[in-house]
Amino acid sequence: MSSVRAGRLFPRVAASFTLRTPVRGFQTTRAVLQVTSATTTSPTATKWSPQTVELVNRLRDQQKYYATVIIKGRPFTVTQNDIVVMDRIKDLELGDSLALNQVTELGSRDYTIKGQPFVNPGMFKIEATVIEHPDGKQFTVTKKKQRTAGKKTTFHRNHHTMLRISLIDVNSIQA
Repeated sequence: MSSVRAGRLFPRVAASFTLRTPVRGFQTTRAVLQVTSATTTSPTATKWSPQTVELVNRLRDQQKYYATVIIKGRPFTVTQNDIVVMDRIKDLELGDSLALNQVTELGSRDYTIKGQPFVNPGMFKIEATVIEHPDGKQFTVTKKKQRTAGKKTTFHRNHHTMLRISLIDVNSIQA
């Protein structure tokens, strides 16, 4: 499943987060934002081995966690209260809460869980809040035709979305 743009193939990206609060008019056909329900996977839906339960409980005993999350196809390594600056997501408004569910690595100083390719969403809970939609700095683009006086100057500004990681928690799992 890929789309053709400017003669090149770009792979479509799967869902990278789940909306926690409903957003007015959240309808999109873009493959980047695919909203799923908040109850996709519960910790009780999967049977865990006793060794897995012991290792996850060791990770839960740690004080601080980090996670490598995929948001819109790009990996970000985050901890609690970090601010993530990413490309604009137009469908989100200030104050919206997101549950990030595509995590490739979850860990602490002493222990790490690596996904193959993703960590099971029943093991963790990561939430982010939209705090701002800033504009980037202005770029000047100058185009000139060779051997003529024709010169064209345009300006460009990238638009961003800022997310604050409000919660990173490892869930307790049962065997």
